[in-house]
This record gives sequence, structure tokens and C-alpha cells, in this order.
Amino acid sequence: MRKLLPAILALSLLCSCAQPRVVDEVNMSQAIGYDLIKDDMIEGIFVIPIFQQDTMGKYQILSGKSTTASDVQAVVSKKADKPVLLGQTRIILFSEEIVHKIGITELTDYLYRDPQLGNRIILGIVEGKVKDVINTKPPNSNVNIGIFLSDLIKQQNITGNGPDTNLHLFLRHSLESGGDSYLPIIIKRGNHVAVSGNALFHENKMVSKVKTGDMFVFKTLVQFHRRGIYKFKLKDKKKSYIVVESIRSGSNYNISDSESQPSITINIKINGQIKESMRSDDLTNREMVKKIEHDMEDDLSRQANRLIAEFQKKNIDPIGLKEKYRAKNKKMTYEQWKKIYPTMDIKVKTKVNIIQTGVSE
Repeated sequence: MRKLLPAILALSLLCSCAQPRVVDEVNMSQAIGYDLIKDDMIEGIFVIPIFQQDTMGKYQILSGKSTTASDVQAVVSKKADKPVLLGQTRIILFSEEIVHKIGITELTDYLYRDPQLGNRIILGIVEGKVKDVINTKPPNSNVNIGIFLSDLIKQQNITGNGPDTNLHLFLRHSLESGGDSYLPIIIKRGNHVAVSGNALFHENKMVSKVKTGDMFVFKTLVQFHRRGIYKFKLKDKKKSYIVVESIRSGSNYNISDSESQPSITINIKINGQIKESMRSDDLTNREMVKKIEHDMEDDLSRQANRLIAEFQKKNIDPIGLKEKYRAKNKKMTYEQWKKIYPTMDIKVKTKVNIIQTGVSE
């Protein structure tokens, strides 16, 4: 053991010294953005943190132009004092314009081929120019814009109405036969950036959007989740606003095995608490709580049925009904699904249980 101790100490010293030297010799990207510019050229923007003493949160932005997204990294490295590497990349953004012009498959093809990039990288779509979003100053000066943007989307996924998404989940959905998938939309408003719904994809193309007001019900249809926020108007003379915080939300599916009359019934269940009420009524009154539950059920069902009708009209399936239907009807092909889905009888039923009304009266 005594003979091994010097070797272990020497190895630990070598390992502890290696990382600072590598960081000093490369530019480690933490965010990448792609815009389409004139002559169908692609501009790539890289957010590079500055690793120096007393420079927490400082970063530089490097950019380059090429005809392909994968080549932009090499172009930027040729102009920089150090090679640009992607091992610390947390988020990759594409402008809505470049996605419509080129297609998401071509833009993401190199991502899952590059061993530097992990499967948990966040992808996002920007309304407007990605450069404008990346050049926005983060409200927290202790982080760079790349970390801020990735944390912004993660926070929406964990505590808000944004469904889970990353490179692995996106590719799993989009690369299957007739793949439908979704990505968060980021928009710049004044001097701030915000998540503004979800972009919906069918195969290679962005075909629609889920607006901010529909994100709660969309997330409920896509996955089980907690802590989402839902606001609606009570059906009373004042049309008072009620805000409910979901403690647990999810859905299950009743699927018919009839080939002549295929149908799916989606049952949404919400356990929540009243976060805010614009009424003066005593919310400990059980009759009032029942009315809130009933009105919220009607509002959610109406919203969910409208969303699904829009998906059927456009023949897109971002909530994955195809796979749920095929699990019970295994002989069905994708070609058969495309024919039956637009006119399939799909209904949403909602059950709301208010388990807390707050402590104030």
C-alpha cells in the first residue's frame, strides 16, 4: 500500500493539472445558433465562456458563415485564436426561417453523428433572428446567455407548462415512420427573451405551433407532469379569472379495436390547488369548489378537443396517438393510419379534483 500511495498521488496531480491546461487551449462552446442569411448561406453563432479569474459570467460570441451547419464550426475555428469545440454545448437554436427553408432533418443530421455532443442537449426554435436572442444580455450577470437559455427552458419543463424535450427525444420522435415531434419556441420581447409555445414538426418540416395559452393542455396530453399553471374564466356574471396550479396531471387512453369505426377516448385527470381567485367568495364553500372544478373541466375539454381537431386537419400527431393505437391494432401500417386518422372519432374527457383552496379566505 505504501508503494502504491506515491503513484496514486502523482496520478491525481496529473489529472488535476490536465483540465485547466485543456480549457486554456480551446474555445468550449456552451450555446450555438443558426440563422439563414443571403445567398442561402448559414451563419453560426457560438457562445464561448471566458475561463479566467474574476470573470464569472463573461463570455464571447464568435460567428462564421458557410453553406452547411456542420462546416460553420470549422470556419469559426479558423478565425479564432483557439479551436472551437462542442463538448460543453447545452443548447442549439435554429431560426424559424432556416427551418422552413432547409428542413430540420438536414440541420440536425450532424448533431447525432458528432461524438462531442450529448443526447441531452436542448434544441429550440427562434421567432426572428437567433443572433438577436444570443446577443440579449442575461438578467443574471453570473451566467452567460447560453446557460441562461438552457436553464430557462429546463425551468419551464420542470415547473411550468413546457413538455420535456432534448436531442434524444426529438430524434426518437422525428426519425420514426411519419415522425411527429415538437420543440420549444423562444421569442425576444424588448430586452428579454421568453418561451412562447411549441413548434410542431411532421417528418422534416415545421408545420404548426402550439400557442402559450394551449401549452398546459398540450403537455397534459403528452406526458404526466406536476406544477403546471392553468388560468381560465369562471362561468359567472363577472367571468372571474381562476388560476389553478396542477399538483399532478396526466391522461390515459381508451382505444377501440374496431376497424370499421376506429376511435380513441382520452381521459385527462387533474389534481390541483387554487393558486389565485378573482372572486370574493369563500373558497372553503364546497359548492363553489365544485363549480370551479366543473367549469375547469369544460374549459380543458373544449381546449383539448379543439387542439386535436387541428392536429387531425393537418394530419399531424405530436401527442403520439399513432403508437398508442398500433399497440392495440398491431397489423396497422403507417399508410393505413394516414387514411383513418384525419376522420377518426377522438374525444377528450376531463376530471378535475381541487384538493387545496389555499389558507386565506
